[in-house]
Order: sequence, then C-alpha cells, then structure tokens
Amino acid sequence: MDEFVVAEWLRCADNDFETVKILSGHYPMQLEIICYHCQQTAEKTLKAFLLYNDREPPKTHNLESLVDLCKEISDEFDEIVEDCEYLNPFGVQPRYPFGLELVDSDAVISIKKCGNIFNFIKNRIVFNNDKSD
Repeated sequence: MDEFVVAEWLRCADNDFETVKILSGHYPMQLEIICYHCQQTAEKTLKAFLLYNDREPPKTHNLESLVDLCKEISDEFDEIVEDCEYLNPFGVQPRYPFGLELVDSDAVISIKKCGNIFNFIKNRIVFNNDKSD
C-alpha cells in the first residue's frame, strides 16, 4: 500500500466534503452541485479504502460497485450500503441539465449520508505513523 496515494485520495475526498459544507450554507442552495460533491466524497473515500487494502479501484462512479468491493474486505461495509445507494445517482446525472428534480431535503440527506461514509471509512484507515504502540 502506498500511503501517499491513499492520503491523496482522502485529501481529495476531504476537499469535496469541505465544498459541500461551504455550499450548504449559501441560499438558495445549489442542490445539484451539493449532491454531486457528496457522491464524489463517497466515491473517493471508497477508492482510498480499496487502495489502502492493496486493491486497484475500478474506473467507475458507481458507489454500489465500489462498496461491494469493500465488503469483500470487510463485512462492516454493510453498514453504509444504503448510504451509497442513495448517493449513487448523483455521480453523473447532476452534471447535465434536466437530469434530476431535487429539493432542499435531498441535499440535507446527501450531506448526512456522505458524512457517514466519509467518517466510517476514515476511521478504518490508519497509517503507520498514526498507529499508537
């Protein structure tokens, strides 16, 4: 496992999550872009976990496929399957006009689910210099 590569994926996921937090404080909320960045946070964090476990992540935006690969490593990932299913449509569709009709609650729910996934995975990635003896 290349700690630098894993850390970079987590840094990119964290940037997406920070973007979500900033955008959610502006009104009217930009629902499509918030939901998109929530999906991106989840995608990048799942890919970081796969790399952390020496698995090359596929080039996909499909969170359901990614979480299934993570479940091969740990059954604990059953805990975030529903969150991944909820966020999955936001990976591609919000980038194009006329794709989804979203309301404020979609963004609020997406932020919560994205946070669940992000924290769940970050708690399972420990670098050598982070381990306490």
